[in-house]
Amino acid sequence: MAVPEAVVMETLQGFSKSSDKWPCPRHVKVFVSSSFNDYREERKQLLEMVGPELQATYDDRQIEIELVDMQYGCSETEAEEPHVFQDHVQEIRVCHETSKACFFIWLSSSESHTSTPVLPQIIEGSEFQKILHQCAILKVEDGPLKEWYSKDGDTYQLNKKKGWDLTADRESLFQERKLVQEILSKCIESLLAKCDLSSPEADKYAQLLRSPMEIHCQTALDLLESDSQQKEALAVLREWKNPKEPSKNGESVLEKMAKRRLSKLRAKLEAVLPEDNIIHIKAPWRESAADPEESGQANYLSELRDEVRGALERLIEKDLSGEPDSGKGRKKTIQEVFQEHLTHMNLFRDHFNKQKLDKDALLGIVDKIKESMTTHYNSQAKHAPTLIYGPHSSGKTTLLTHLYECCETLFKKPVLRIIRFSAATPRSAYNLELLRVVCQQISIILKIPEGYLPKDASFDPLYINNWFQSLLKRCEDMDNEILIIFIDNIHKVNPLECDIVNGLSWVPMILPKNVFFVCTSSVPMEQLQFTSAQKDKFRSSGCYHQLATGTLVDDAEKCLDDLEGRFGREAFARLSRYITCAEFGLTETELLELLMPTSNSDAVISLEDGDFNFSTLCAARRQMDTIMVDKWMSGKVVCVWRSACVAEASRRRYLSAQEQLRAAHHEVANLFFSQFEESDDTPSESSDPGGDRENGVVAGDGANAEGGDDNATPFQSTKKSTAAPFTQRHVEESWLHLLLAGDFTRLKDLTICNFDFLHAAVQTVTISYLRCILEHVRCYILDRDIELVYSTVRKSSDILTRDHMQLGAQVISWLRPAIMKPHSALDGLVTAAMAWCDGYTKPLLVPLNGWLPPPISHTVKVLQVSGGVRLLELAPTGQHLLIAPSTGDPQLWHIMSNSLVHTFKGHSGQVLCMAVTKESQYLLTGSEDTTIIVWDLQTLTVKMKIAEHIAAVLSIACVVSRSLVVSGGEDSAIIVTSLADGALIMKLDHHRGPVTNVKAIQDGEVLVSCSQDGTVCVWSTDTFELLNTVHSHNRSPIHMMDLSHDSVFLVTLEGENEIRLRTFITGTDLHTLKKQKAPVSCMCVAKDCARLVIGLRAGGALIHEMHTGRALRVLSAPQPSGLTALLVTDNDDFLFAAGANRVTVYSFHTEDSLTNFRPTKPKKLKSTPSTSLVNRLLHEQSLILPISCLDASADGQLAASGCPQGLVRIWQMNTHTLQSTLRGHNGQVNCVKFSINNLLVISGSEDKTLMVWTVADSTHTLTYKGHSSSIQTLTILHDSRRVASADVTGNLHLWLADSGIQLQNWDYPCNTVLVTTNMKFAACTNGDNSVSIWSLSREEERWNVCHAEAVTCCALSTDSLYLITGSKDMSLKVWQVNGGKLAQVLVGHSDIVTCVAVSVLNKTQVISGSWDCNLIVWDINTGSDVHLLSGHLGKVTCVRVSGDGTIAVSGAEDKTLIVWETKRGLALTSLQLHVPMLKFEMATDCSRIAVLLLDKGCLPIICLHNTPATYVKMPTYSAPKEVDDLRPLAPKRPMKRLLKKEVSLDTYTWQKKYGHLTSSAMMAQVDERLKRRFSVSASMEEISKIQQEKSKELGSQSGLGPEQAALAQSQHFDQLEALWNKISPPRRRSNKGLSKQSSLIETRYDSSDEEHTGEEGKNVF
Repeated sequence: MAVPEAVVMETLQGFSKSSDKWPCPRHVKVFVSSSFNDYREERKQLLEMVGPELQATYDDRQIEIELVDMQYGCSETEAEEPHVFQDHVQEIRVCHETSKACFFIWLSSSESHTSTPVLPQIIEGSEFQKILHQCAILKVEDGPLKEWYSKDGDTYQLNKKKGWDLTADRESLFQERKLVQEILSKCIESLLAKCDLSSPEADKYAQLLRSPMEIHCQTALDLLESDSQQKEALAVLREWKNPKEPSKNGESVLEKMAKRRLSKLRAKLEAVLPEDNIIHIKAPWRESAADPEESGQANYLSELRDEVRGALERLIEKDLSGEPDSGKGRKKTIQEVFQEHLTHMNLFRDHFNKQKLDKDALLGIVDKIKESMTTHYNSQAKHAPTLIYGPHSSGKTTLLTHLYECCETLFKKPVLRIIRFSAATPRSAYNLELLRVVCQQISIILKIPEGYLPKDASFDPLYINNWFQSLLKRCEDMDNEILIIFIDNIHKVNPLECDIVNGLSWVPMILPKNVFFVCTSSVPMEQLQFTSAQKDKFRSSGCYHQLATGTLVDDAEKCLDDLEGRFGREAFARLSRYITCAEFGLTETELLELLMPTSNSDAVISLEDGDFNFSTLCAARRQMDTIMVDKWMSGKVVCVWRSACVAEASRRRYLSAQEQLRAAHHEVANLFFSQFEESDDTPSESSDPGGDRENGVVAGDGANAEGGDDNATPFQSTKKSTAAPFTQRHVEESWLHLLLAGDFTRLKDLTICNFDFLHAAVQTVTISYLRCILEHVRCYILDRDIELVYSTVRKSSDILTRDHMQLGAQVISWLRPAIMKPHSALDGLVTAAMAWCDGYTKPLLVPLNGWLPPPISHTVKVLQVSGGVRLLELAPTGQHLLIAPSTGDPQLWHIMSNSLVHTFKGHSGQVLCMAVTKESQYLLTGSEDTTIIVWDLQTLTVKMKIAEHIAAVLSIACVVSRSLVVSGGEDSAIIVTSLADGALIMKLDHHRGPVTNVKAIQDGEVLVSCSQDGTVCVWSTDTFELLNTVHSHNRSPIHMMDLSHDSVFLVTLEGENEIRLRTFITGTDLHTLKKQKAPVSCMCVAKDCARLVIGLRAGGALIHEMHTGRALRVLSAPQPSGLTALLVTDNDDFLFAAGANRVTVYSFHTEDSLTNFRPTKPKKLKSTPSTSLVNRLLHEQSLILPISCLDASADGQLAASGCPQGLVRIWQMNTHTLQSTLRGHNGQVNCVKFSINNLLVISGSEDKTLMVWTVADSTHTLTYKGHSSSIQTLTILHDSRRVASADVTGNLHLWLADSGIQLQNWDYPCNTVLVTTNMKFAACTNGDNSVSIWSLSREEERWNVCHAEAVTCCALSTDSLYLITGSKDMSLKVWQVNGGKLAQVLVGHSDIVTCVAVSVLNKTQVISGSWDCNLIVWDINTGSDVHLLSGHLGKVTCVRVSGDGTIAVSGAEDKTLIVWETKRGLALTSLQLHVPMLKFEMATDCSRIAVLLLDKGCLPIICLHNTPATYVKMPTYSAPKEVDDLRPLAPKRPMKRLLKKEVSLDTYTWQKKYGHLTSSAMMAQVDERLKRRFSVSASMEEISKIQQEKSKELGSQSGLGPEQAALAQSQHFDQLEALWNKISPPRRRSNKGLSKQSSLIETRYDSSDEEHTGEEGKNVF
């Protein structure tokens, strides 16, 4: 773990001393100074063109560019107002302090300009007396001078009462100031005429008549000369190409002095500034300001822009290259935590310096807390946290900051401190983010060895809570340090609904002896979201302190009054509204864009119009210093109110009405998104990457695997250009304004369902903050698209924590199958994700098809309401629910916040029916009191009251198109009244029983009513003529009725539990739904006109398919007392089920129904095509069968899969479509293989047969029936003609694919069969500890090689020389195929080896995976591990290597695919599948990967976009045409000697090669062991034990452990040889010595075998 720099570590530990290592705001603020009139056009060009161009350049680097022109939108008289001018001078100092790189630009010319001087702020007393004396000599009235200047000690100060004020008589002030300037100029000119102009006295007088530009420049020069931060400035010096001849009249004394002063300034500037910072530019002579329309002037202005822009870019780049907070070499986690901590440290320092702890009550509480801390620490006792409660302006924040400061000296040991001001930053506004960043900071300052973010880190709330508690326990081990955590305004932390840790339950109740937790709140403890145990702990432990109310509220009101008087109510109200509605603050640039009109750059911007310019905003900010603070956050300087009481006062004054608040949020939102919406107006050239939605086809989205178009992308999409990228400010601030403005459509399109926004959130902040954003939005909006996006981010948050580049792939995986409407917000999100993947230039795993169900949860929301629920209606907004309780008045509830908005009071009896009109937004309620009330839902008031019934009103409907209200009651009457005035239009007395329901359909042309008299009547609303009557079965009373949206189906409840389904037009019975044991309480028809939901009084609901009448699902509702109301939203997105005091919101979309409402007993569908969407989707789902086996063609174009139903399916991997389905097997297909030439597919099944299929036409060519039991495995030889297959009884057959002729058979029980590329040898294993190797050409050549434990995997090298096996003994062994000799042992894994893979071209490379969650890249020549690939969080189960060996792909039980670069051992990209995988197959260049999932019928096809591997064609061989040539050769004739017995490498062969290594001293021991012959290689554990015993005998230190010894053997092969000889001593040869040689490096074939054979023959015969 890299330790951060010392200064960074000290800062994170809570030491508040500043350092140059602290990051400064990424803000380039440049003050532009020039004469007022002469450079008007130049300033305009810089402000309107150079500034935006630079901003566009540095947007992606999060740098804000601001050019400040105090003369923009200002009159010359206002610019020279002396008090306002002091604000300008102060602004130069602010630019110098806060700006990066350059802070000042001076525009000057070679000639002096006549400019009105600025009245000096201070005049020395002696000089002022001389001026007054000169007034007497010149007979000039000195009264104005004495009025404007007042004596202050030895000087005269400019009277502040003569300052600029909106409420003052500005014209009279201007005339007075002009008069004073004239008097001062005359007197000074007279004094200068009496002295030498080059004397110091003359300079002293001349300084009193300096122009604004001179003062600006002198201020900048003073800052540059005393600069310790090495800030830069620019000077633009203009010279005329054809200068005007000097005036013949001569120059006045004042003009000479002005020219002299200007020359001195230029000389000083040239001496101070570097040469590169002085821009000399020539311009054609002109009398007035530059004209951009004139060609010569246009060229000059263009040159000016280019020069200034280039100089600024150079200075910015220079500054960025040397900034200490660039993050180079600093982990992103440290950088993020560091900047967050600095933001709160700056707030702490500002508050500590501004607010003094002067109240006795506060001092007393501080002393109590300090005493409590020292007592607990000295007694080494555990204790409770400290909670300080105080209302606004009570001083609790001041108390906390002073407590933070004094704790440094409170203890003798180092004190580590963490402080957070809740809701001051985005990361401190939510429980999840606040706790996460605090945990990371604790991990950093404690220097936890495993890192600042655990490898398995999850941003699940429960995980974060447990992490925090574990870190606090870990602090108990700190003996020399104390940790104190301070949290201000803990009540502002948003807990969000997703928190498993409810509210503030994460706050610990018991703290270790050396950990203290201090928090403040403006909300009483009883109202905080603490648990009951926490509240009891606070009360009992004496750690709860209460503060009295302060007086800051009154002070804030007075300050606002003063500012209104100075700047005008309209202008200041606008400024205050924007600051108040901002969540985390607004930058000065953003405020200017909101407050300063730029349509006419020459116009004067006036406060009377409610507008600000640079000058007036600067003055306002200076005056608001006591109530407003500049906060540094995320590299920006933002303006916020200094305290909550000021914010509340501003909200009461300027945002009291909801319309005002929404309008303010709307304007701020437009500020952030105006550029994006302008770009959206341009039509996109990208085609729909989704292609055929139904079949999942993407047109032309694949590339030829054998060297097709290298530039081909997975989806062939063209990304739409964006005017500006999303910045961190958009992520932190902008989305909230759209939400609070109620602009939900733009919120979805621009943020929540915008991939660029999601990607920016993950990139610039974290995935956990994005999750908080989505949770926050969910608290306001009920929307299926938002639910899907939120669920996607929530399910993918863990993997995106580790690899945020998976965002696009996760969006495609989860959401692409869920798209139901083209050109919807969700479709745009997936399209943008596809386009981003296409444009990505590095290796990236991209899913080409979907295999995941819609991520939306089954239960979306549960509302707790009061008074029970009788009726439900959805408000026109779709975000509010209208509830008629069992007792009481109707209520309006906001769904997602579960808050009661309004109660409709007006009825005197129980409400029995409700109806809502969407067009006019009316609510109609009918009651037991026989009245109907029409409510206006916009104003929540009563529109009218109708009293025409003589009994209770049971049903009601509204026909908006005809302005009618139709109601039915217990009086058996249907009454039609006017919606406009409530007048009676018609009364229908046809029914003979209570009218239980009325509905208007077909745009109000038809009225349908039902009654307990057992009839359903159809009426015309034009003439109220009876059109049709439908009678119930057995004249049963009809209690309920509903119609499908297309007016096809009529559903009635007859009796208590009988549902009848009829055609509406004819009344013909279609289905009688099965009678339920429990009575039916409610029902509703879905908007898809296919599903019917029936609620039961006993609880739960039934979902039926209306076309067939069959039950789709039994929905077990959480209401134990039964359902009372059901409601389906438009588009069937959600289902509301109400019962008792609870309303549950379910996901009810058709696609979601297949996941959440799967049929419990699926029935066989009829062969006739169904007209129902539900039936079609269910039919498609029934075709999705689990896949039992998988293989991919060698060229990566096709994949073949088998299923338990005996089907073989061929898939196009480039277009991820099903090419064909092969039918023929009668049992489960257990194995399937492609031939090397990609012409054949062979499948083996449980029906004991193997079938040969041609790929081209998908025809069956041959069935091999030679096996007597179920086929277990098969392989096709490289001649694409011979096939080796094995069954479960151990029969292994070699047969011909073209004729079915059996060539050979063996009795080898096996589950894996391998054949070498040259087709000379085969190997098989059955999962035990042995592997059989035999020759296909000579039957007598057979070898068995073994591990100490079961063999789990094996692979053959493509050169047909070696077999690599992996075992449960944690090792891999490399065997020579010809002879079965052990060539190498690969040891390094710490658990079972599960998989091994080799490449085609790199013959020395082996890659293995293990249960230790790691992979190892081996060199089989040396036995060394080249790289350890660590990245999986679960057991590695499968691995594949590209043909050229450059990359490997691995899969593990963590459901993740990872692509590795084998040369450097780095992870290139990864993909979380979210479903357990069994295996995968891929092309040799890894461009396409097919994945076999566990118990899933989907076949994910993954594209490795920008794969670095090259396609390698697999070698093929031609088989002999004659069958006899394919049979094995006869055994060799016996020689004159005995045949040499082939044994494993650890017996005779080993001794033959390495016998000379055995010393003579060991021979006696060796001879005794000659009888023991090992047929199995010694395991690494045995070798380690011998080494340990040897070390004990030699008296050495303790021996190596098993893992260390195993690692030593793999790295030092010579030691391995010596140890091996001790276990399996070879027989010593007496005739000649042996030389040491490597079985891998020196020879491929053992040529000494023939020599040994001859030698042994001589000895025998």
